[in-house]
Amino acid sequence: MNKKALSPLAATVILVVFALVIGAATMSWGKSYVSSIPDEKEPAFKSSFLLSIEQMEKQLKIVGVEQIDNSLKDLQMRYIRDEITLEEYLSQEEAAIKGAKN
Repeated sequence: MNKKALSPLAATVILVVFALVIGAATMSWGKSYVSSIPDEKEPAFKSSFLLSIEQMEKQLKIVGVEQIDNSLKDLQMRYIRDEITLEEYLSQEEAAIKGAKN
C-alpha cells in the first residue's frame, strides 16, 4: 500500500497560518468598527457632565452655600464652568488663600 498523507508538521503549519489569517481579518474588521464608537459617545458624555454641573449648582442653592461669602467657592465654580483656565485658577487661588490668612 502506498498511502500518501499530510505530515503532522505541515498540518500544524497550515493550522497556524489559517488561525493567523482569521485573527488578522477579525482584528481589521473590529478596528474599523470600534473606531467609530467614541465619536458617538463623546457628546453624550459632555451633556451628562454639564447636566451634573447643573445638578451640583442646584444642590448648592438648596443647601444655602451660595449665601456664604467664599471667594474660593466662586473661583472653583468659575473653573468648573470653564470660565477661567487652570493657570488663572491656580494663581487666583493662591492669592485668595494668602488674603484669607492675613
